[in-house]
Amino acid sequence: MSETPEAEVTPTPEAPQPENAPAQETDWQAEARKWEARAKSNKAAADKLSEIEESKKTEIQKATERAEQAERQLQELERERNRLTVIAKHGIPEDYQDLIKGDSDEELAASAEKVKALIDSATQRQGAEQASYVIPAEGGAPTALPLNGDGIESSLRKALGI
Repeated sequence: MSETPEAEVTPTPEAPQPENAPAQETDWQAEARKWEARAKSNKAAADKLSEIEESKKTEIQKATERAEQAERQLQELERERNRLTVIAKHGIPEDYQDLIKGDSDEELAASAEKVKALIDSATQRQGAEQASYVIPAEGGAPTALPLNGDGIESSLRKALGI
């Protein structure tokens, strides 16, 4: 171990406290006002700094930012247009259009085909159920549909696990 002399620390003299002086209490309202004033001045300084930074931007930077925002909006609209095109191509009813999801054309088409297959199978089952309600004496189907649920909705719920 190295032997270095440690510096001697001399205590600083404190102001003498009179023995009869009451304990000093913190004025919390005054402290709150002080910090509020500091926060307001900091907010004003931050606003002024952002204004200065904005004014320093060149027109090219501002135009670039607007162009980037417009490109993002264009991409979003293009995705939605592709989704609606696939929906129209497969003839998906409006109630089931929110089930069509995907980022690429292939994913959208696959999703639309699955939903269309579910709708077709539910329609076929519903047709089979109606055929089972044939009145033997008259040979026709009843005029009112059974009140036990919608075939398309139940098959979609079953397929989606809802």
